[in-house]
Amino acid sequence: MWGSGKSLLAPIVGSFDNVEKQKIDYNFEYISTLCTYGKIEKSAGTVLLQLIADVDILNSMISREVNLRPSDLSGVLSNPRPFTYLRRLFKVGQEDKVVNNIINNKIILQIISHNIFPVSIPLFSTFGDRLAIAVMVRHPLYQLEWWYNFIERIGVDYRAFTLTTGENGRVPWFATGIEDYEKLSTMDKVIFSMKKLVEKQSTLLDTLSKKENKQILFIPFESFVTTPYQFINKLTELLNTECTVMTKKILKKQKCPRDKIHVGKNLHYFKRYGEKSKINSLSEVEDFERRVDLCKKKASTDALNVLRDMSKKYENDNEFSKRMPWE
Repeated sequence: MWGSGKSLLAPIVGSFDNVEKQKIDYNFEYISTLCTYGKIEKSAGTVLLQLIADVDILNSMISREVNLRPSDLSGVLSNPRPFTYLRRLFKVGQEDKVVNNIINNKIILQIISHNIFPVSIPLFSTFGDRLAIAVMVRHPLYQLEWWYNFIERIGVDYRAFTLTTGENGRVPWFATGIEDYEKLSTMDKVIFSMKKLVEKQSTLLDTLSKKENKQILFIPFESFVTTPYQFINKLTELLNTECTVMTKKILKKQKCPRDKIHVGKNLHYFKRYGEKSKINSLSEVEDFERRVDLCKKKASTDALNVLRDMSKKYENDNEFSKRMPWE
């Protein structure tokens, strides 16, 4: 989900042996969503997903469409082994060798996507046991601020690339069924939308086989940033790969492990969504209370009750490596 910490995790995964750096490809999200809601045939969706995966891994291995923007989280300069991708730019006419390398060494394509897990059945159908999904989850209260500063852009901002529905095209696909969505306050939109995604995720998990469930790893953000190595081991096992000398360096760059769960990198990218550097000086409890106060000011009573239920479920369903500020 938005604001769960995917961008923190992706460069770390990209440091593993035979794993390509993250690529943000909205097509996986779009096709999975459209297939799930019957807007395109499943067979057509399968073919498209296969083709796009092949194109993405080949392009990555020859540095076609390489992102050189230094401020982008998906750019080569923000990820492990930047010079590897730069060197590939000058290796012309070696596509056959690249294809053999992909096949023989089982190079892993890493896609980072938004809100895709609840509609991931087409991915399982297409890729079978070659698919591995790492789902970063986070306490709902810690996701709200990001959502609050973004959700009104959907259907309005030309840079908000989310599938929408509704008469004005301003209802995100996952908010379908929320009564009078467009009349809700911004915070209520956020909370009820998150509830919808959580419900869809639970429904999906009930439909997956035991084998498919083993292809999924849920990673609580709060535990990962404080004790990352237990999850690093699970990730490498899931992907059938190993850490490299880069893994420890990238963990340090991502400020993992960290003493306070809310103190991140404070990149300029995140300041647009309300992450201010002055927040870092707050204690965990003070930061938690700040988030609670924001919700109380902005949300209706019904939405606050929903938020409490989601929060309690998250707290009960996950194990944490230390005492958390909500305890």
